[in-house]
Amino acid sequence: MSNKRFHEKFKKDVVDRWSCRSSISDIEKYLFSTYLTNNKLEVIEAGTAAGIFCFYLEDELGFSKINAFDIIPEMIQIAKDKAKKKQSKVDFKQGDAADLKGFESNKFDYLIYLGQVLSMVPKDLFDQSIKEAHRIGKKDATYIFSFLDWNSRWYNPILSFFINFVRLVTGRKVQKYYLPEVKKVDNSFNWLFFRKEQHGILWGKKAKILKKLKDSGFQIQKVYNEEEITNRKGKIFYVICTK
Repeated sequence: MSNKRFHEKFKKDVVDRWSCRSSISDIEKYLFSTYLTNNKLEVIEAGTAAGIFCFYLEDELGFSKINAFDIIPEMIQIAKDKAKKKQSKVDFKQGDAADLKGFESNKFDYLIYLGQVLSMVPKDLFDQSIKEAHRIGKKDATYIFSFLDWNSRWYNPILSFFINFVRLVTGRKVQKYYLPEVKKVDNSFNWLFFRKEQHGILWGKKAKILKKLKDSGFQIQKVYNEEEITNRKGKIFYVICTK
């Protein structure tokens, strides 16, 4: 498991962004109530951060068999501290989406990959992370994925051109669809956008993402844009799959 994947500054921003989140969105509530219909089954959440989705499933939907992992140890400790305080039974572990050797194959009924967790995975580990997700789900498992949509921001090609020009002249890898955060946790502009410690996040083209899922053995059941559920244009698309 690689805990050196992110620059310390980026890791701190992730912890700051997710540790204080106190509620889930209407989209997430809709997806959970629509697709996680049997609270007797076993759930796992990837990239759990401080455990907000897990606690919602436990407290509001009555799930009792909940597992979760995150690659950042500080996040897992925050989640464990919250679980202890509220006497939760959620099993939080440190884990890497690209290397889930601590989880047995064909084990979980529901697998939650929200928070655009796979968009955070480096390009060279993206396919492996999808295969690992497929491996640990049961034969008839249900998956909920979310991804950042390349076509949702008109200026993504412009950002990509400039960041990749800087990457090229500074000897870094050119990665068209991997862009640093434009805004910081406080919603101000990220003036460090071009710095090498900035983590590239995948803004995927929907057709390519769906093909990768299909090639890994998933059956696509439904694809949502944010506006299909909220009537507001957004930057995320959601994919419901079965194995």
